[in-house]
Amino acid sequence: MKIELYERKTENCRLTGMLTENLPTPESIIKLGGSLLGLPDLRSRLTNFIGDFSRSCSILICGGGGMVDQVRKWDNIYNLGEARSHWLALRTLSITARVVEKAVPGLELADSVESIEPLWKAGKLPVFDPYQFITELDEGSIDSLPRRWRVTSDSIAARMARVFRARELILLKSTTFPERMSMTEAAELGMVDEYFPTAARDLQRVVAVNLRADNLEESILYSLSTQS
Repeated sequence: MKIELYERKTENCRLTGMLTENLPTPESIIKLGGSLLGLPDLRSRLTNFIGDFSRSCSILICGGGGMVDQVRKWDNIYNLGEARSHWLALRTLSITARVVEKAVPGLELADSVESIEPLWKAGKLPVFDPYQFITELDEGSIDSLPRRWRVTSDSIAARMARVFRARELILLKSTTFPERMSMTEAAELGMVDEYFPTAARDLQRVVAVNLRADNLEESILYSLSTQS
């Protein structure tokens, strides 16, 4: 297990002014799909992915999976409303963040923005709570994410990559994407959420990886708005 790779090149993890505070600049935001939490060998697969990962100074977030699906069902039954349902779904991401932290060696929950860089220096991959990101960094900003069902953890990860000025966004998924695919097409096919092409359009690099596959091939997702 090569968790020490997060100790490399920590001098390149600069502090960058964004919103009202200085934020660490990760090389990558890694989003683990919530459906992968049910993968029997998730621990070994994610550990191997991290061990073979060539980028230092990254941040991981986790989707909600079946817990968010349950909130959707309650919304359909009780007419909770999109905004309230969205906030309830965000709460479930706090739970999955803590589950994946305990499930996979080398991960550690970052309980604040300030704790991210010390975790990198300690050779850990920080897990950041998406609910915390929304409440502390996104809520109240002029271009905050809509509080609607069309925004899932895919768009939250894209928003995080933009706010933290990460060099790339990596989506760990349960399905294989084509070698190159537009974000718009991926959204139309339900492979990412509806809002994702908007949330990710300004990112330098977006890739999707099927973590269930034997060969972890990267698929490029590109924005039609930036395609010449």
